[in-house]
Formats: sequence, C-alpha cells, structure tokens
Amino acid sequence: MNNLSIIQEYALCAVNEKGKISSFSTERLVCFVAAGLLELQLENVIAIDGKKVAIARDLPSEHVHLKPLYDYIREKEPVKLTSLVEAYVMGFSAKRLNELTESVGESLVHLGAAEEGAPGLMSGRKAYVPNAEALKAVVEMMRAEMLEAGEMSEEAAALVMLLEKSKCLKAYFSDFERKEMKQRVKALMGSPNYKLIKELMDHVDMTIAAVIISAGT
Repeated sequence: MNNLSIIQEYALCAVNEKGKISSFSTERLVCFVAAGLLELQLENVIAIDGKKVAIARDLPSEHVHLKPLYDYIREKEPVKLTSLVEAYVMGFSAKRLNELTESVGESLVHLGAAEEGAPGLMSGRKAYVPNAEALKAVVEMMRAEMLEAGEMSEEAAALVMLLEKSKCLKAYFSDFERKEMKQRVKALMGSPNYKLIKELMDHVDMTIAAVIISAGT
C-alpha cells in the first residue's frame, strides 16, 4: 500500500465505527480541515501570512484528494484562516465538507485503505470505513516514531498533535503512552527543525477556539 498523507491518516483514525466524523464533533471536523491545510503547507502549496491563507503554487497530482480545499482557497484568497474553517464546519450547507470528505474518502478506497459505507440520512455525507490493516499500520507508525528513539518526521508530529487535539489519540494509546508522546512533542517543538509545525499548530489552536466560541453563540 502506498504511503498515506496526513489528512488520509487522520481520516482513518478520526472516523467512528460507521466510517463517519459526526457533525457534532466540532474539534474533529476542525482538525480534519486543519490536516488538509497542514498537508498543503508542508508541500508549499499554500502560504499562511499572519492569519490569512493564499495559494503559493499548483496542486501536485499526488495531493489531488485536496482539490476541493485547494479550489476554495484559490477562489477566496487571501482568506482568513478562521473564516475558511468555519465555511467547512459551520456553513449552512454541508456541501463543502461533503466534497472534501468524499474526495479524501475516495482516495482511501482507491488505495485499498477503506471501503465505502452507507451515507448519513441527514447530512448525506458518505461514509468510509477504514481497512483494519491500514488503520493498524498508521497506529504502529505513530508508535514507532513517537515512542522509539530517532528522528521523527514533521508529518508524524503533526498527525499526533491533531489526533490529540481532537481527542482521538486515546482510542489507540494508553494514558502512559500518550503522556510520553506529549513530552516528546513538547521537546521537539523547541527545535528549529519543527518551527513550521509549531507555527501551524498555534494557528490550529486559535482556529479551534474561535470556531467553538462561534458555535456556542
């Protein structure tokens, strides 16, 4: 199986047993969109200047599953980060979120990492049930990179932080393992090699807070 991207790995870990991220799981949905933004940023496809996002270069073919998100940014650029995420998570129509979910989900089906499930009765959003072996491979990758000695990739660090922020990590790791992971991430964020990830995750923190506040008003 081909290596999966950040948003593909996040999707496998964040869906429920029916292959869906609940519309009521605001933090999981925010982190799903954030995973796509992180993936684009790490590939230098987008540029984040302050709190605004703009397109920096064409979308590579290996990231075509992010075309709905890429096209939306290109249409609205420069767009505020919070406004972008709110348009996906809190829009009156679920169209944008459905398009991104289906694009990522179909890419997982194509790779043999998931199977298409029944769509939601209310949202109409399709479901994508993870392949057990694909999910296990992602979890074991995180365990190897986070709990064993050696260099850790930016992608693995970003994935672990997103899953922790969306309260998904506890489904796959013990309290002791998660504590070890947090300590490892905290130490890494002080390194210049992970400066970009730290800046991006700071943006994610602010965006989650802003969206949750908006949802409560």
